[in-house]
Amino acid sequence: MATRTRVFFFDFTDPGSYLASHLLDEGGVAGRWEWRGLELRPPPRALVDPTDPDWRSYHALIADSAGKRGLPMSTPRFVPWTRKAHELAEFAREQDCYQAVKRTLFEAHFVDRTDIGRIDLLVEIAGAAGLDRSGARAALDVDRHAATVLRHRELAKKWDVEEVPAVVHGTRRIEGLKSPARLLEWTRRVGIERIAEQEERQ
Repeated sequence: MATRTRVFFFDFTDPGSYLASHLLDEGGVAGRWEWRGLELRPPPRALVDPTDPDWRSYHALIADSAGKRGLPMSTPRFVPWTRKAHELAEFAREQDCYQAVKRTLFEAHFVDRTDIGRIDLLVEIAGAAGLDRSGARAALDVDRHAATVLRHRELAKKWDVEEVPAVVHGTRRIEGLKSPARLLEWTRRVGIERIAEQEERQ
């Protein structure tokens, strides 16, 4: 199904989403996309096993690419459910602080190896990003934005998006970032979007 909107589906614990998010930031086009959190493993599905060979291979590929770009990336020992992290991002969206909190959540998982599934730690992340801690805790405690996260999953399903990271624009889409060839495709897409932005400014 085609869409005129540029949509980026991602998860905070997905290595490819972390790198793709950086590429969009680096290309100066992050603000031109609609960011939609898509849980890698929505509950009650089992958590990702960080020792799984396929997962380790995927993580190693992304870590190598990240290192070449100067993007810090460690290997988290635990991969939590991310619904609450996405809820916090939606709370931040209300405060016009989405991009800053998004970057902080990615860094918390992939650099600091923080358990971003824990509400108490998410509240600290919110405070560090300049958000009201008590407001963030209240929103997370009552699942204020859980329905929004679930709607994002339904939207992805409607557009036949099956894996993250994914970008959808018109009839074009890219899903997954698990090979050097796909990484090149992502990089080229970011370049295309940057050129389009420059042309619009002229």
